[in-house]
This record gives sequence, structure tokens and C-alpha cells, in this order.
Amino acid sequence: MKKRIVSLLLAVSMTAALSACGGANAPVSAPSSSSTPASSEAPSNSTASAADPASSAAAPAETPEVDTIHWARANSGNIFVTLARQLGYFEEVGLTVIEDPVASSTEALTALGAGQVDVTSNQGTNNPLAQIAAGQDFTIVGGYMLQGMYLVAKTGTGWNGPEDLLGKKIAAPASTTTLTGPLLDLGHDPINEIEWLTYSTNSDRLAAVVAGEADYAYLSGDQLFTVGNMDNIEIVAFASDESLMPAYGCCRMNMRTQFVKENPTTVKLLLKSLIRAQAYFEAHKEECVSILAKDIEASEDYVAAYLLNENYKIAVDPVRNSVIKTWEIMGATGFLPDTASSINIEEHINIELYKTALDEAMAEYGEEYPEFYAERQEFFKQYNT
Repeated sequence: MKKRIVSLLLAVSMTAALSACGGANAPVSAPSSSSTPASSEAPSNSTASAADPASSAAAPAETPEVDTIHWARANSGNIFVTLARQLGYFEEVGLTVIEDPVASSTEALTALGAGQVDVTSNQGTNNPLAQIAAGQDFTIVGGYMLQGMYLVAKTGTGWNGPEDLLGKKIAAPASTTTLTGPLLDLGHDPINEIEWLTYSTNSDRLAAVVAGEADYAYLSGDQLFTVGNMDNIEIVAFASDESLMPAYGCCRMNMRTQFVKENPTTVKLLLKSLIRAQAYFEAHKEECVSILAKDIEASEDYVAAYLLNENYKIAVDPVRNSVIKTWEIMGATGFLPDTASSINIEEHINIELYKTALDEAMAEYGEEYPEFYAERQEFFKQYNT
């Protein structure tokens, strides 16, 4: 049974993870994204839209070991990367980030392993962990989507907790740790007490509930716009609810371990720029809807449906504790090979570079958004120590 489940993970869950962060499986009605690198135009309505020309031209205080980074760009984009580029944060530290379009999680992680890209960020957490378990030497250095997945059912279904799922048909991979983990904690066998139905896209999962083929569907941010305009379907729970897994770390930021070891200053400066971008995002969310919609060539209503949803949260923090918990659930439910027992997953999570970047960003730019930086320090303590 364990070997069968592991093979299912490798064959099936890779198709779901990009959509887990609102990636390749956008609904047909949503505008498609561009496959070309995004515009370098700075935000037009910003109170601090463009980096000061004088400071941008100045040499960075530190010199990155590598000044060009290739980032696997999913269809949903990454608002932190977009902002850091458009606001000049990358340029200030001497970095150039090139976004290389990828069509799937499989393509992104394969490219990372081959050294064709240096960073992936929209490919879930389970998939990189499965790759590490299979022998890939990846290191998680940060994150992007922190939470935002959710369960839908026909209107009127309601929600009393994870035990509502027992004996039901769920359109989701059996490797969905935000659902299986809480049921394990309650003493259940979620793999065998639930009928898991596999579909290739989020829109197919949603259609299964509409057609009565499934009782629940587990969906991502790319479907919030569609679900929000349906009368016969309701969101019954977000995966981050207290009854499930708060701040579970949906999509992690992955790099090759060798790259991290050889280029620590580059990685730190990259994280520092992204943290600054997150600070800007938190203070200008509505403006960022327009920025991201333009960047991925989607409608603002479509982007606003997830980017402004209070349950959809993005953060650069690596959330080590959540990643370890996900690894443990994957092992307990049979989604890791036997060889994984020899792997210390903590050795594949680097929180030191993020913490250094956070401390430096706070010291240098903390006066711009003092509440943000104070909250990030407390969040780091809660989810990494």
C-alpha cells in the first residue's frame, strides 16, 4: 500500500501543486497570463512608486556572489517579485531577476534540479518535499503563498469540522495534508476513511461537486472569482481554519542547496528585497491588485478575488515548523518512500538567511512600516523556533 501511495504522489500530486498556489489551472473564463517576462514599469499610483534614481545608481553596500537569478514564473505570477523589480529593490542590491515561464510544477522543479532556474515559489510544499525525499538536494529558504486553499460543497452543506469529511467523496489528492493531518490527530485513517477523487484541474474538481460526483472539492485562489459568482456552491472551510491547519505554508520558496551554500549573500539580498516588497504589498493591497493584474494580463476582478481575500495570505517567511509538520504528515500517510527516514528535513530548511534579511531590512527600512516589521519578527518566532 505504501509503495502504491508513493507512486500516486509522484504521478498525481505534481499536477495539483501549481494550482494550489493559483497557478496553471485557471478557469477558462479567466484571462490567460503572458508567457513573456513582465513589464519593468513602476507602479503608477504609488506614494513611493519608483526607487530614487540617485540611490539606484549607487553601488550596493554588499556585492552578491551571483548578480542574475532565474525564477520559475507560474501563470499566477509572484507579486513580491513584481514589486521588488518595479520599485527598484532588486536593482538597489545589485540583483537582476529574470522570470522564466513554466507550465507546471513538474516543469518548474525539474528545471530547478537541472540548474535551469534558481528559484521556484508557486509549486506547493508537498511537491518539493517529495522531491527531497526522492533524492533531490533542495533547500527551502522562504515562501510565497502561506495559506488560501479551501473546501467547497453545495450550498447549505455547512461545516462542523474535519470529521464531516469521513465517508465522503472529496475531489482532491489523498496527499492533501491540511485535511489528512487534522484527521490523523483525531485518531482517524484519512486515506481509507475517505474516497479521494483525482482530477487534473481545479475547475474539474469544482465541476465534480456541481455534478454531484463529489461531496467536496479542495480548491485554490484561482477559483475564488468563479466560486464567488455561484449560487449553488459555497465555501465551507478554509484550510487555514483553526479546525484544520493555520499558516500551513502552502507554497515554499525552493533553491538548490549547493546554490544557497555558494551564494549566501545573493540569497540574503534576494530575501531582503522580497521582504521589502511584502511590506509594500501589505500597505497597498488594492494598488497591488492592479499591478499584478497587469503583470499577468488578467482582469482586476479575477486577481482581487484572491489577493484581497482575508483568508488568502502570502509571506516570505519560510515557516519551518509548518514545513516539518507537513513532512511528518506525508510520512504518516504513506506519501514518502522508506528512504526518507534517513533524511533530516530540517537540514533542507534554511531560516538563518531569512532572519538575517529580516533584521537588516527592519534596521534599514523599519521606519517606513514599523508595525509590519514588528509583526514579522513575532511571526518568525512563532513559526520557526
